[in-house]
Amino acid sequence: MTHSNVIFIASLLFAANDASALDISSSNKQQEFNVDTKIELDKFYDREIIKFEFVKKNWLLDFDANNYKFNDISDVLLLGTSIAKSDPLNSYSLNLIENESACYDVKGAATETQDLVTVIVDGEEIKVGEGLSELGFDGVGRVGKYSKFDVDLKFEAVTFKDDYCKGIIKMSIALDI
Repeated sequence: MTHSNVIFIASLLFAANDASALDISSSNKQQEFNVDTKIELDKFYDREIIKFEFVKKNWLLDFDANNYKFNDISDVLLLGTSIAKSDPLNSYSLNLIENESACYDVKGAATETQDLVTVIVDGEEIKVGEGLSELGFDGVGRVGKYSKFDVDLKFEAVTFKDDYCKGIIKMSIALDI
């Protein structure tokens, strides 16, 4: 304990000597210093998301001519990580980044039909910029902690003017560190 006190006192004296060397009467000059930082993320943070995918991988959209809409889709979203069972990291967030869809007529002109899809994850609707936070993992597998989500895509009806539709849905996972 005595050793660390001596080092601390010596450090204070050194800082005091440097501070007394400053000339208080000097003009206010400013100097800009550029700082370059390189962080090797693989050495800083070794936990990884190794799987983030839907079970079906591809979806076939069936059209219900009686209701003039696409049939809803249900799938399971898998999250797999390299986080060990003993690791205290236990929460993460699932976010909806993008959900856009639009329909077009035979000439390629946009129609009024837009935003056809509602995204529901584990029974809860999520909108762009929103999501589910502070989620806990479902279990631990061979490689690490994992979770499964039930995802439903609910489609709105289209109109007779709509000849084709296209869209995109993007989701992200963020580990809470």
